Amino acid sequence: MDKRDHIVPLVHNPMQAKYLANRTSRDLILKARQIGFSTAIQGEMFRYAVTRAARTLTLADIDVNTQKMRRMADRFYSNLPDGFRPERALANASITTYPGYGSEAMIATAGSKTAGRAGSYRFIHMSEVAFYPDAQAIVASALQGGNPLWVAAESTPNGAQGWFYEACMEALDGDSSWKLHFFAWFDNPEYCLPLEVGEVIRYTDDEAVLAKKHNLTAQQIKWRRTKQKELKHLFVQEYPEDPRTCFLTSGGGYFGDVSKAFTAPTNAEPISGRRYVMGVDFAQTVDYTAGVVLDATTNEQVDRLHINKLPWQEMRRQIAVMAHKWDATVLAEANSMGKTNIELLQSGESGLYAPVKLTPFQTTPQSKPPLIQGLHYGLHEGGLKLIDDPEMRHELLAFISKQTANGAWSYEAGTGAHDDYVIALALAWQAVNAPSGFRFLFSEQEMMDE
Repeated sequence: MDKRDHIVPLVHNPMQAKYLANRTSRDLILKARQIGFSTAIQGEMFRYAVTRAARTLTLADIDVNTQKMRRMADRFYSNLPDGFRPERALANASITTYPGYGSEAMIATAGSKTAGRAGSYRFIHMSEVAFYPDAQAIVASALQGGNPLWVAAESTPNGAQGWFYEACMEALDGDSSWKLHFFAWFDNPEYCLPLEVGEVIRYTDDEAVLAKKHNLTAQQIKWRRTKQKELKHLFVQEYPEDPRTCFLTSGGGYFGDVSKAFTAPTNAEPISGRRYVMGVDFAQTVDYTAGVVLDATTNEQVDRLHINKLPWQEMRRQIAVMAHKWDATVLAEANSMGKTNIELLQSGESGLYAPVKLTPFQTTPQSKPPLIQGLHYGLHEGGLKLIDDPEMRHELLAFISKQTANGAWSYEAGTGAHDDYVIALALAWQAVNAPSGFRFLFSEQEMMDE
C-alpha cells in the first residue's frame, strides 16, 4: 500500500534496492523515517515463506507496529496472482504456516515473554530495534535459535544508549560482525518541497555546510526547514543526517546535546591561589569509582579518575593522591559503601596517605533532583567546561529522566549505561557553587532520618 493508500506492485525504490543489493548475513540499518525498509524486508521474508522451507521471525517495537506487519503480510498473500497462493494451515495473530513448503512465519512484539525464544529461525527482521525495552537480551535470545542466514536490525536513532547504538558505533569503528547501512533523509528523492515563483532560499551557515557536503538543492533545504519546525528537537531522530551525531542529539537524554561543553584542556596543572573541588562516586565491580576535579575559578574540569575491580584500599589511595595533588575539597556520595570509604579517607588509614578534606553527600529522592538539575544548568548556562572523555560523554548523553506515578521526576542511567561520572561531576559542580562552610542539602541528622 503506497502513501496514497493505493495497492500497487512492490517495486523497490533506490534506497531499498541499494540495501538489498549490498546486504550481508548481519545487517544494521540506521535510517530516516518512512523510507520503506520494513516493507522491503517484509517482502523478502514473505517471498521466502511462500516459495521454500523457511522459518522467519519478525519483531516490532510495539503492538501497533506488530499488527501493521501482520496486515502487510496478509496484504501480500491476498494479492498474490491466482494459482500462486499456497495453502495456509495457521494464520493467527502471531504465526502463519505454509504446510506445502514446511515454512513458518512468526510476527511478535519485542519484549513479550515468548517472542523468538522457543523457535529456530533462519531469517529475522527486527524493526525499530533502538526502541526495544531490553534490546540486548531480545537480540541475544533471537539469535540463539539455530544459525540465521539473514538478520536485519533496522531503526531510527534513539539516543546514545542501548544495544543498537553500541552496535552501530562498533560497526563504524570497524570492530563488529555486523555491517552498518546508513540512509539519511536526503537519500530519499521525495523529501523536497518546490519553490514558489521568485522564492529564494538564503542558507544559514549550518545549511550551507550541509548543502555543500551532500550536494543538496534549495528544495531539499526548504523541506528540511519545514520538518524542523514541525518536529523541533526530534528532527534529527526522525530524519538523521550523520550516523554518529544523530544518536547524540536524539532520544530522551536529560542533558541533551552537551557536545559544546567538551572544551577543557587535557594537560592542566595546579595553579597557586586557585580553588579546586572534587566530586567522588564509589563503586567497585560492575560500576566504577569516579572522581572529577574542577577549577572553581574557571569552571573547567582539570582531572578525572575512573577505576573499578581494584581493592578498596587502592581505590581510596588513588582518590587521596588526586585530592592532594589539587589540594581539593572533596564532596563524596555517602550511600552504600560510601560512608565507610569516606571515614577511611578522612582518617588517612594509619598513615597510608594524608587525611582528605571530605564532606559526605547523601543521595536521596529529595536531594538527587536538585543535584542533577544543578549540573544541567552548569552544562548549558553555567559555563562548565569538560575534558573530552568518551566515557563521560556517553554517560551524559545516556542519562535520562522519568516521571513517576506520583508526578515526581527520577534521574538515572539509561538502559545498559553507567552514571558514575555523572554523579561525580554533579557533586563537583555542587561543590564549585558551595562557599566555605556551606550547609549541604541535608545535615547528618536529616540523612539518618531519611
